[in-house]
Amino acid sequence: MKVIEKLLHTLERGPINPGDAVNLSSLPRYQVLAGFKIMEELGLIEVIYSKGSHKVYKISNKGETILKLIKEGKQFDLIIKEGEEEKD
Repeated sequence: MKVIEKLLHTLERGPINPGDAVNLSSLPRYQVLAGFKIMEELGLIEVIYSKGSHKVYKISNKGETILKLIKEGKQFDLIIKEGEEEKD
């Protein structure tokens, strides 16, 4: 969860691509790429630009809520239901 937390803090600055996230977070590239994939699947971030393999991500409303809970030191459960898609 620490990788996700660190990446959410990095994304708080604004839209970012994985390469910039590596530089800003000081995390290894493989952790950033895996973290972005997981966060995208969980709906914590959204792709706002994609061309070829280049993607730019931004934190979603759900991601902002999770980051707020983390900052407040609150515990939470993240429930994932198979086959359901998020409705905004």
